[in-house]
Amino acid sequence: MQRYETLFILHPDVPEAQVRETIDRTRKLIEAMEGHVADIQDWGLRELAYPIEKQSRGNYVLAQYEASSAVVNELERTMKLSDEVVRFVSVRMPQVEPAAAETDAAGDTGDGSDGAEVETKSVEEGD
Repeated sequence: MQRYETLFILHPDVPEAQVRETIDRTRKLIEAMEGHVADIQDWGLRELAYPIEKQSRGNYVLAQYEASSAVVNELERTMKLSDEVVRFVSVRMPQVEPAAAETDAAGDTGDGSDGAEVETKSVEEGD
């Protein structure tokens, strides 16, 4: 199974109860097809970068999950048929190797550097 993220934007006039229902329907669809939902985040009503269907705002929802490609195809098919979904995008996330994750965590200094030593040379002024 691969890791995926699907971000979808719901119409701004959709009531909060229907937003929760759409989120629950998404979770149930993924789990019914043997997928595992890691997290679903409701980002709420936000400004769009450009108007879509004459709307300048939308309810953003991000779903992070592990599933097969058949689950993603079915999820996208149901979103195309749904009237409240304005836009969506699904992205396959890279697989993280357990050994690589431990190395990255151990080498992370938290200061934004990659932990590599940098050699500096001073320039001496000539005659």
